[in-house]
Amino acid sequence: MHVQAIKYEPTLFSDELYQRALLLLDPESSARIKRFYRREDACRTLIGRFLPRMLLHARGVALLDMKFGATEAGKPFITTSGVDPSIAYNVSHDNGLIAIVSSANTHNPPAFTIGVDVMKVRIPGRESFASFVETVGDQLTVHEHRLISSAANQQEGLERFFWMWTAKEAYTKALGLGLGFDFRRVEFDPALDVLRVDGIAPSGWQFNKFRVIQGADNYQGVVAEFVGGNAASIVISESSPQEWLSVLDATSFIENAIQELKS
Repeated sequence: MHVQAIKYEPTLFSDELYQRALLLLDPESSARIKRFYRREDACRTLIGRFLPRMLLHARGVALLDMKFGATEAGKPFITTSGVDPSIAYNVSHDNGLIAIVSSANTHNPPAFTIGVDVMKVRIPGRESFASFVETVGDQLTVHEHRLISSAANQQEGLERFFWMWTAKEAYTKALGLGLGFDFRRVEFDPALDVLRVDGIAPSGWQFNKFRVIQGADNYQGVVAEFVGGNAASIVISESSPQEWLSVLDATSFIENAIQELKS
């Protein structure tokens, strides 16, 4: 399993680079990206489209041979023929961070059972911490509410919330489920690093927490992957060694991707 996180800073990502990158994508992807009203949204999506293409490029697949599909619920997967072993992947982005998880996962093809979610640790808009938690409170369990309210300070409470939320998102993305999944079914205790679904630790799952710092911004992320077997799920702390995590800036990543994919 490997996670690649791309730091995106709008002021450093030139329009000239954006236009050059856009020319390398297939017409459908290009048209979708151009429909975004905000350039930041377009650039995040563009970077997200290049990430799986660079995975295939590393396997020796030519750009014109790269093919992708999606499940009925919208989870993307690779349909390129001849990719052996197969590549399982999932992409997430929030504000200035875009992340992809990739793995040789073989469970439940073609989209595979793997998911990632990243979020910037912040209170959106001008809400207070209490009103922010109340807004999404119906998606938290009683125990999760207790963990947030018992935090030593607001920052700890905020971080606990985002560990909970990214874990819930990563798990449901790994399952490939669309909207409508009741997040209260998934309960995550970030203090003890214990995750339960319907009150029980699911068998055969691994959850990896990670953190990326971009200037003054703190991003938290969780990877959820079904690895098989009957053992209880395990949660790997963000303080554990993370040789599986690499971080790049968006400009360098796209410049290199253009050069590599055109060669």
